[in-house]
Amino acid sequence: MTEKSPPWTLENLVDFEQAVATSAGTPGEVRSAVAAAVRGLEGAEARRVGLKVWLEQTGGNSAGRKFSTALSWVGGGLCLFTLVAGISGVHGMLDRERGGINVTLFLALLIGGQWLVLLLATAAWLLRRKTAEGFSGVQALVGKLVRRLAGNHADAWWSHLMDGGGAPRAALLWRLARMAQAAGIFFNVGIIGGLAGLVLVRHMDFYWESTTEFAMRSILERAVEILSAPWASVSPDAVPDAAVIEASRWLPLKQVPLPANESWWMFLHLTTLVWGMLPRAILWLVAYQAGNRALANLDFQGRAHRVLWRGLTGPDRIETDEKPLDGVLVLDVGGSGFEESALRPFLLQRLRVHPALWKTVAVLDAGAEKEAADAVAKAPAGIVLLAEGWALSPPRMIDLHRRIRSSAGADVPVKFLVANADSNGQPVAVSASERHEWERFVDSLRDPAAEVHFFETLQPAL
Repeated sequence: MTEKSPPWTLENLVDFEQAVATSAGTPGEVRSAVAAAVRGLEGAEARRVGLKVWLEQTGGNSAGRKFSTALSWVGGGLCLFTLVAGISGVHGMLDRERGGINVTLFLALLIGGQWLVLLLATAAWLLRRKTAEGFSGVQALVGKLVRRLAGNHADAWWSHLMDGGGAPRAALLWRLARMAQAAGIFFNVGIIGGLAGLVLVRHMDFYWESTTEFAMRSILERAVEILSAPWASVSPDAVPDAAVIEASRWLPLKQVPLPANESWWMFLHLTTLVWGMLPRAILWLVAYQAGNRALANLDFQGRAHRVLWRGLTGPDRIETDEKPLDGVLVLDVGGSGFEESALRPFLLQRLRVHPALWKTVAVLDAGAEKEAADAVAKAPAGIVLLAEGWALSPPRMIDLHRRIRSSAGADVPVKFLVANADSNGQPVAVSASERHEWERFVDSLRDPAAEVHFFETLQPAL
């Protein structure tokens, strides 16, 4: 391609999944356009470019636009709700009889509560609980609300995208995670704004109280020291010292008014900014970058994706004047006995590869590890795994695939060539059931650089 293909967006992805779920077939001109667009490309990059062309050519789908609009509405409403919740939380902390805010409750509920939520979410993420809804209950709730608002709650794209896993699912979940962190940012904006409003319009006192005087004072002093560490050296006025903490203790019979010391409200403002808003902003940025990275690395390895891709690229790849790739290693798995001369025309014309080395292997066990690695190193253009259709052994082939990837790397093209032998030992086409089983197996590997091809008798040129 002479021009770089536009990057995928979440809206494109939703449209694509809906189109895959509802497509009745692909016209020949669209397949030709896809074949032209991916000429010279391989693996995941070819799929990203080719399937984007397919989506643009088929068109007529508004599911993505509706979902994107609903995301904006729900995200905006969620941010407004949390902004009001932050303001209300601060006002709820105000003790009107005492004319002040209990700093221990402020820190424990408004700041500590956020960290508790983040820790629980982190624990859930680390446990990797596999659900069809998302990383967290919040994301699941937001996802359902957005789909209902978009009017496509029952559309097939959601189940296709979520059940397919991989980068497509991650792109959607990171987008929902970004919405959750944006809501957290606005919650802290509400706290800062609510506290600033109280300080500006009325005389505000800050206090703490406890039956265990010395224990609570020690804990509070230590908490102030830890929380103020990021700004203590540049803004010491925003760090309540031991004298201020002692003077701020509320006693039931205390007649002296609490001191109106500005260090407390400055401290609470900076604590909310540094320990409340900043972590949310960092997580928002992480979710933003991770979502973009997932969209940039779409591999389209779902079962439906690979079926569509085979239908789009199979025949059109035959009609090309590109020079076959040199340096391909052919591994005859299990020793089928096919002669190189019988398969060479098919390799050149259909797979567009030129075999440089032909080896017979059963499985790349430990004893043949070095020899296999040396052979793979001589095949810079890729590897062809030659197997008989009736002899599919998933455990053996999975182990073979794993060892090839460990030796050759993740980007080297691997082409499975499946054939059967006739009574004379000549290659012939496999049966429909064998073809189906091999397609499902190769799809299950979820390897963007792996493809399956089936031997067919070449028609003589006219």
